[in-house]
Amino acid sequence: MKTLQKERTPLYVSDAKICARQMVRESLAKILAGTYQIPSYDEMIAILDRDYEHSFDEFMTRRKIMKSHLTWSREQVDDEMERQKRRYENELRVNLRVAALKTIEEIENLVKSLNEAITKWKIENL
Repeated sequence: MKTLQKERTPLYVSDAKICARQMVRESLAKILAGTYQIPSYDEMIAILDRDYEHSFDEFMTRRKIMKSHLTWSREQVDDEMERQKRRYENELRVNLRVAALKTIEEIENLVKSLNEAITKWKIENL
């Protein structure tokens, strides 16, 4: 699932859908066998945290701060860097939680649709 890594930090609804589709594709045999277990909320957070690139770009952030505040001392810039990094990490935690819920919801929808399609196919062809 490493192909899902993005250059951006926030996890968007579209990312959740891509992740869900990938997980369903990878688990198709288990879904067809009726043994697939949708990941728990905590498992989903761990999967998203592991599989999405979300590092804080200190270099670019420092440059932006320095450009915006030309008269600031190094200490002031460092303090602002720490504030922005904390805010970034808090946003990331929130984004991971939201993305986990959206991904689980999307997996449930995909599995349900797949099961309905299989049932319909069986009725029509067997």
